[in-house]
Amino acid sequence: MLVELAPHSSDAELASLATRIARHEDVTAWPLRLAGRCFLVVAGDERLVHRVSSAAIRAWHSTAERGYWLVDRANAVLPRRVPLGSGHVGGGDLWCGAGPCALESVSDTVQTAAMVRRAGADAVRASLFKVRSGPYHFPGKGRGGLSALAEVRAGGGLPVITEVADPRDVGAVAQVADCLQVDPRNMTNRALLAELGGSGRPVLLMRGVRATVAEWLKAAEYVVSHGNPHVIMCARGVVSFDRSLAYQLDYGAVAAVRRHTDLPVIFDPSHSTGSAAAVAPAALAAAVFGVDGLLIETHPAPERMYRPGDAAQMYPVDRLAALLAACRQVRDLAAGLDAFA
Repeated sequence: MLVELAPHSSDAELASLATRIARHEDVTAWPLRLAGRCFLVVAGDERLVHRVSSAAIRAWHSTAERGYWLVDRANAVLPRRVPLGSGHVGGGDLWCGAGPCALESVSDTVQTAAMVRRAGADAVRASLFKVRSGPYHFPGKGRGGLSALAEVRAGGGLPVITEVADPRDVGAVAQVADCLQVDPRNMTNRALLAELGGSGRPVLLMRGVRATVAEWLKAAEYVVSHGNPHVIMCARGVVSFDRSLAYQLDYGAVAAVRRHTDLPVIFDPSHSTGSAAAVAPAALAAAVFGVDGLLIETHPAPERMYRPGDAAQMYPVDRLAALLAACRQVRDLAAGLDAFA
């Protein structure tokens, strides 16, 4: 439940109302200020909430039916654009983040960042923490790689996106990275999502491979309700009986999410297909669906990468500029059809 209050409500008034509303031991409440509006977020069964009267209260918003309210475009709480580095994602040009899945060699990643910057990318991806499907694969450099990530950020000239998997690492990683990525396997990690809500960094929220669109939106709501309105939704394929590609490409989810929320929606053609040869057609199809951006894996020398599975989906960095130009052209053409607005 969300209790909307007068925008000028003081912190003392918010604290007093939170205490009165959350009288039951299984109800908690905390303040939230977004877009010039003021709320109390109330967690717990709505039947247990003590409905107090106050001149400061403007409305009681139930979240029982769908589980999200703040990210719903009908309520006009969130901005269309998410700031990232000196630019933004959403509400305009096609954004692109590109680079290796995991940060391995600093020199290789700095070289990649310089190359993708020249190709027109807006950010470099390079994860320190990798939630792998097996325990024997390279898990990333972890906290020990923070200085390496800072070197990539300084040497590559682009904002960096890196994955974080443990709530205890969020603060340290947020000091170095410009955007914090949530792996599909962590989309329902509530402790992590809550911590990201207070990180002060944009969050790139990947859809779980077995998650419904509603569950994906509720995960975004979790981040926003803990204070962070800057969430980027990233589609990257879902599990299917057909494994001709790594995953079933979830373009329908892109269209569905865009109908429900103003949060920017991007697509990852690398992880979703698992094949470098399929990246370009998958990216072009995503552009037809009007995505706000693309997250593409690329590396100048995939044969040097630790994990063959990562190398297999690396799009050639020297072709990235042409791909982005084609995607922007296709996206503009499709926008004229207004098919997925």
